[in-house]
Amino acid sequence: MFINKNCFSITMARFNLALTKRRALTIILIVTTIMIIDSSIAQYFGSSDREPTTPTYIAIFLALTIVFVSIVIVLLRIARDKDSDSGLRRGLTVKQSYFMIALIQFLIFTILLIIIQPIIRLESYNVLALLAAVYTSHISSLFFLIFLTLTLIDWIRLRKDKVLSLFTISFLLTAFAIMISFVYATSVLTYQLSSIGPSSFHFSLSNLPSSQLANSFGAALDVVTIISFISIWIASAVLLRTYSRRIGKFKYWIIICIPIIYFLFPFEKNFVDIFGSLVTASPVLSGLVNILLFSATKQIAALFFSIAFLTASTLVTKREMRKYLLISAIGITILYSSININTLLYATYPPFGIITISFMPIGSYLVFTGLTVSATLVSRDKALRKEFYNTAISQLTLLKTIGVSEMEKELIESYKSIEKHSEIKPKHFQRDDVREILHNIVDDLDKENVREILHDVLSELYFNDHDNRK
Repeated sequence: MFINKNCFSITMARFNLALTKRRALTIILIVTTIMIIDSSIAQYFGSSDREPTTPTYIAIFLALTIVFVSIVIVLLRIARDKDSDSGLRRGLTVKQSYFMIALIQFLIFTILLIIIQPIIRLESYNVLALLAAVYTSHISSLFFLIFLTLTLIDWIRLRKDKVLSLFTISFLLTAFAIMISFVYATSVLTYQLSSIGPSSFHFSLSNLPSSQLANSFGAALDVVTIISFISIWIASAVLLRTYSRRIGKFKYWIIICIPIIYFLFPFEKNFVDIFGSLVTASPVLSGLVNILLFSATKQIAALFFSIAFLTASTLVTKREMRKYLLISAIGITILYSSININTLLYATYPPFGIITISFMPIGSYLVFTGLTVSATLVSRDKALRKEFYNTAISQLTLLKTIGVSEMEKELIESYKSIEKHSEIKPKHFQRDDVREILHNIVDDLDKENVREILHDVLSELYFNDHDNRK
């Protein structure tokens, strides 16, 4: 009886963690709210006349940390796939990547615990803990993004596609932005005091170490981030173009442009500076208004980027496919929302901003796993491919492209394996032999795709065979 109850409890726990669109949206909204609070609270109270007490700040920081740890644990549980043992890219398997992200998040939890212990006693914390968080979050996030970018480049080599190219450009620039963010953060934090004790936010904001090198990195980070966001915004707009037929092109583009305009608006001071006179006349009021209105620009834009994957998840029938589309949606939102080090640079007490960058590894991991596993599922599921080819819905365009590209990638690897095997055994494969081998694999593709795949691969195999005979 006890065993049955235990098994029932385990089954219910697994059921409760099953990812649905509503749960994905809930996670996205919670994560977005945490990052908005964490990244804007220091600027808001540092610009106001009245500040809460230090214990109040500590209570808010502890609450954000607890929610962060809880969300990450839930995401790790959702992303865990015991049955999957397939390779993602370049020898990295699903299980290996999961073990890596679990270890990275445990390391981040440890760093947060090291920071919290002295803060609870109102003692100083060491700035080295902030540097450790910067190193861990940036390097690990960069690792997964590089693997993802290389995967996308492999797919582009096989199938030229504008949307896929835009995503590749955006992820590549995001990786570059993470590198700049890493150098920028370390160059500023190394000039901070070694021990950070209780102090007002106004003091922390007015004593930010600055150098010409740091300012240059800050400007470069802004430029790269803008181009990266514009690239993925264009790709998202193309994927969602189906809705232009429902509401009309004019209304569609008005709605689509709102997130990117909202994101770009705070950067106008670097070019036009429309409100420069207002800032000079009332710096405190303008600062508060700017924080209240534009503290969530990255989060709102990132939320828009996830809509294409959220809507695509409702269009597929396979449960596992829906899961990884939702994982991709959550990952994209987290990734593009978390590359924000401005608050962390002030080294406030407690260190607000560290929660935001701590989301970077799990965000990049979810995007990497979500897209690559989705492509693998499409490449190996004939019914999914037929479903995608029989629909003209734009949200499935990317899945169709990466799925068929992954299929072609696996085919080419199989051909190379056959060729290597043929060198061991002195047998020369004829074109008809290879066609017979491939018949059951590509019979569900349209004729044009079959012709392209067979022409390229068989030609390569023929010329290799011809050279070996010589």
